[in-house]
Amino acid sequence: MSRLSRLLHSPVLVAVALVGALAGGVALAVADAGAAPAQDGSDGPLLELGSELYATQCSNCHGVSGGGVEGRGPTLRTEGTAATDFVLRTGRMPLASPEMQAQAGPVRYSEEEILALVAFVDTLGDGPAIPDVDPARGDVARGGELYRLNCAACHVASGAGAPIGGGRQAPNLLDSTPTEVGEAILIGPGAMPVFGALDADDIDSIAAYIETLDEENAAGTSSFGGAGPVAEGLAAWLLALVPLIALTRWIGRPKAGRDRPVVEELDPLDEAVADRRTEPSADVAPVRSEGSS
Repeated sequence: MSRLSRLLHSPVLVAVALVGALAGGVALAVADAGAAPAQDGSDGPLLELGSELYATQCSNCHGVSGGGVEGRGPTLRTEGTAATDFVLRTGRMPLASPEMQAQAGPVRYSEEEILALVAFVDTLGDGPAIPDVDPARGDVARGGELYRLNCAACHVASGAGAPIGGGRQAPNLLDSTPTEVGEAILIGPGAMPVFGALDADDIDSIAAYIETLDEENAAGTSSFGGAGPVAEGLAAWLLALVPLIALTRWIGRPKAGRDRPVVEELDPLDEAVADRRTEPSADVAPVRSEGSS
């Protein structure tokens, strides 16, 4: 056997080869393990910004760890990215005071800051994710049926919104993006309930119908039915009041034979009887006055 063959069959060489292969595998595993955090770490600056914003502008009401503060703000651990994205993009948060009702207003954060806060709140717990809403996938007719059944009672037929009592207001939907419509359906902001029975196709259809309302200017002054139930009811009363007054006056006008006394013509025989009854009787002595002779 040659020297080369003896080396190849040497137990020592085999052991060295096995150790080398094992070391290589470990090195590859370590490299792969290190690559994953590097990929996740791409959101590091975004999460860092979100953490800073949350600590300075949100934690006072929602707690340092997102568990909420009694009397000031609810927990965020069950809100998810849909609720966070919705309240930030519609200007409902932050509130100047915990006692205020969250209403749509000017957006107070930049796009980067919104993404950062959404990413950070997502680390606090679990909740509905931001939906993928595409009106092009929806059925407008089906969306109209769902809208009239579930939405029109508060947002009115035109989507313009209206007061709903208790100082609360159903907002105008024509200013909302399809994503915001989908987020509201999933999370039920304010007095709005959560419509858990509506699936993704239903949300696409409702968003498509709302876009149609916007294109048709359903809330404009030329479209009756866009001012809300109070204004529409008042307008209906005013429109009906004028003919109602005119009808009342016409009915109340005096008419001959109904509102004036009618003198009945008596039969000649009846007249004779009446005259006889009014004449003094001859059998009755005239009444003498005192002092007469």
